[in-house]
Amino acid sequence: MRNTTKTNGKDGIEMPVTRKATVADRYMELISEFPLRRINTASAHAKAKMLALRLSGAKTDRGSADYLDVLVDLIADYEKRSGQAINASAISAADLVRHRMEERGLSISALARLIGLPQSNLSEMLSGKRAWSKTAIRGLSAHLNVTAERFLA
Repeated sequence: MRNTTKTNGKDGIEMPVTRKATVADRYMELISEFPLRRINTASAHAKAKMLALRLSGAKTDRGSADYLDVLVDLIADYEKRSGQAINASAISAADLVRHRMEERGLSISALARLIGLPQSNLSEMLSGKRAWSKTAIRGLSAHLNVTAERFLA
């Protein structure tokens, strides 16, 4: 059996050996690059957008995905506060869902599994061949952050 104690000091006090844990994701590395704080300047906004674009185009681990979710919220908050919000009222619910799917790298099949629908039903809803079901609306609202009102227009 391996010795898990180490003797330190002149009195020979035994202390457990600590090992540095390795982190399996890039969350802390990203925090070092761009801390998750409220964005207050145009230059910080530009840097945050560049980082978000870089992360959204790459395969990410859980830490990177969590970081990206918060970063996108901070970017949206800055844009709203600075009057840069885009009027999306003319965008259809299906187009918005497709956009959110692309942002998250989700296929129709993966999204259908996530919200508990058959893939064919979701595909028909996105193409306009079928009305949005309550299950679809609830699931898409929860997982893609699309308000239920968007589906009723």
